[in-house]
Amino acid sequence: MNKCKTGAKIISIIFAILILTSGVTTSSAQAATIGSKCPKVGQTTTDAGKKLTCSLIWVTNLSNSAASATPAPSKPSSSFIQSKSFRLESVTFNSELGSAGADARVTNTSKNTRSAVMVITIFKSDNKSIAFTMSGIANAVSPGDTVSVTFMSISGDLPSGQFKYTFQVSTEF
Repeated sequence: MNKCKTGAKIISIIFAILILTSGVTTSSAQAATIGSKCPKVGQTTTDAGKKLTCSLIWVTNLSNSAASATPAPSKPSSSFIQSKSFRLESVTFNSELGSAGADARVTNTSKNTRSAVMVITIFKSDNKSIAFTMSGIANAVSPGDTVSVTFMSISGDLPSGQFKYTFQVSTEF
């Protein structure tokens, strides 16, 4: 088996494990303390033994059709949702496969080709508790390239009306 097929097989296995475990994810770091305002995006801290990392959270509305959200920066790339070497350019939410999903465009902002396992977290109406997560994989993205990534969840329906979400890279190689 050549290196490319082996790498694709490993990524497929990782993705399957993430989908199976995404329903049991219970922690998400959003601020200096859970639910508080972020002092600085990317800042990490520990609260009650949990490592927390500040990240941007976006809000979108879900109508009867699929919800589409494009982060509209007021400043250059610093207002986009960025995690490790990937920046979320846009996302469209759907329920086409019976549970929540999303199609997103992500850009590799590093100087090296990267592969990554990514997560979009959807929050409950209290805007602090996690409703569910969706996982997706980007494989061998060249520096500066933007690719489409499909995110899937094993359970969870998209909230009706307005909801908050965030994006993070859980594993990068």
